[in-house]
Amino acid sequence: MSTWLRWQIASPFIFFPGMFLVATVGGAYIAWSAVDSAAWRVLTVFLCLMHVIGAGIGISIGFDRDLESLPWRRMGTVALFIVLSLGVHWVRETVQFA
Repeated sequence: MSTWLRWQIASPFIFFPGMFLVATVGGAYIAWSAVDSAAWRVLTVFLCLMHVIGAGIGISIGFDRDLESLPWRRMGTVALFIVLSLGVHWVRETVQFA
């Protein structure tokens, strides 16, 4: 698989977790002192960790020169992390307003 094709495949799997990470970090920066819940803070850090891992897996798609076909497991893992992060975000918002 060519380098250009690997990075074309990897780009959405880097972009979406990266944008969610920027939004999560920005929201945490704004609301960190306003929310006194330790559970909210732990879930925020966990959410950031999930997005960093997802973006890292996306980056690994682009850098892996041994790929011969589509990396379905990695793509599925990033998609799963995005879906799970939506659930973690829902729980975090529930904890914030409880």
